[in-house]
Amino acid sequence: IGFSACKKEAGEGGTSVIEGKVYKIYTYQTPQGQIDTLYYQLDVGKDIFIIYSDDKTAIYDDEFETDYNGRYRFEFLRKGKYTIYTYADSSDVNITYDYPIFHSIEIKSNNSTNKVEDFIIEKNQ
Repeated sequence: IGFSACKKEAGEGGTSVIEGKVYKIYTYQTPQGQIDTLYYQLDVGKDIFIIYSDDKTAIYDDEFETDYNGRYRFEFLRKGKYTIYTYADSSDVNITYDYPIFHSIEIKSNNSTNKVEDFIIEKNQ
């Protein structure tokens, strides 16, 4: 009887976590044409998506809605490469559209908490 070792790919079934926050920055254009920041806040109720690979063109595997502090958390993940993304609103006042913002992360060890760079979404006034 032979045993074959198989490497488990990125995905559910592990002991690690990926977490982060989403901020929305409100900006405006000065009469001199410069962009200035009014304020920023944590983005509540924002959908965050995870792909169980580093392939940005793949369909997402799971999603999480940010909590009251703009935080999200994907749990029970195995070692491997992941892509996290969300959508930002367009900054053009004449045309409304969304575009994705991606972050890549690799879980290198079990039982780990992996912080993703914060998503910062600019919103023009």
